[in-house]
Amino acid sequence: MTKELQLFQQHVARNGCHQSVKRERVLEIFLETQSHVSAQELHGLVRKKYPGIGYTTVYRTLKMIADSGLAVEVDFNDGVKRFERKLGRDLHAHFICTKCGRGFEVFDEGIKKISLSLAKRKKFSLQKLRYELFGVCRECSRS
Repeated sequence: MTKELQLFQQHVARNGCHQSVKRERVLEIFLETQSHVSAQELHGLVRKKYPGIGYTTVYRTLKMIADSGLAVEVDFNDGVKRFERKLGRDLHAHFICTKCGRGFEVFDEGIKKISLSLAKRKKFSLQKLRYELFGVCRECSRS
């Protein structure tokens, strides 16, 4: 059993919900994603492998995945809720284009260092960290 599955099952049990194969399959597909996915996009991926799993199951499971700490919601300021894997990923920043809505990630050790340094200096206990930078991407700035 993977660490992610174990954490998810513990969260489900703590919240009085029942374990289900469908939820575990949604988690499996979500953990395979390498990008930010909406519930609708995840449903499309799930249906390719498990056609009997409906949108409502995917939507509710995705919320449970986030509530369990395995995912975090990412806001690209376009009205679509997207989620990305959280566990085991380094601190990183999201750069989001305000013209076309595209986003990309930047992984840099400096992000972690400065965040921890600032928190220590201010005697602040970090619990959640999110970097979202908005601007205009290279392609849009050319036009």
